[in-house]
Amino acid sequence: MRVIAGKAKGRNLIAPEGMDTRPITDAIKEALFSMWHFDIPGSRFLDLFSGSGSIGIEAISRGAEKAVFVENSRKAVAVINQNLTNCRFQPQAKVYQDDVFAVIKRLDASGEQFDLIFLDPPFTVDEIFHPVIEAVGDTEILAEDGMLGIRTRKEKDMPDEVGCLVKYKEKTYGISTIHFYERRSEEE
Repeated sequence: MRVIAGKAKGRNLIAPEGMDTRPITDAIKEALFSMWHFDIPGSRFLDLFSGSGSIGIEAISRGAEKAVFVENSRKAVAVINQNLTNCRFQPQAKVYQDDVFAVIKRLDASGEQFDLIFLDPPFTVDEIFHPVIEAVGDTEILAEDGMLGIRTRKEKDMPDEVGCLVKYKEKTYGISTIHFYERRSEEE
């Protein structure tokens, strides 16, 4: 696993040991960042269910101003911090070791907003997909004109609308689908 573009291009990243995380493939990562290519520079990026942190690190490498990582696993958080240190991205990052729902509430309460949010929940916990996207859709953490991507197994159906979020695209790559949502503007 590596950073595929930007300031840290080619830098190897480590992954947490065990089966609790499933690193995203370079092909899926490249597809995601191709979709968001023009939106990354200067953005505030939120990486939920971060695993190794490779998505948020890729965002910083490609010019994101800041990335926030949220991961419940202590081992994974240690790996995220090590990967950030190895890429020299610690100053642009904040890492939370906590429940995603608790951090979403905390970020919303503090008024933080993000231009781009990526969610990569465990495929094995099927009942988490709808509640987590609802939690984001029911808050103000996604900035107006912000975009969200959620990676699911390809068989998983996701709603077309959730709160202020409207699905505008979905792309399947092997066993995964990324569903892309945007924040509905207040004028609509």
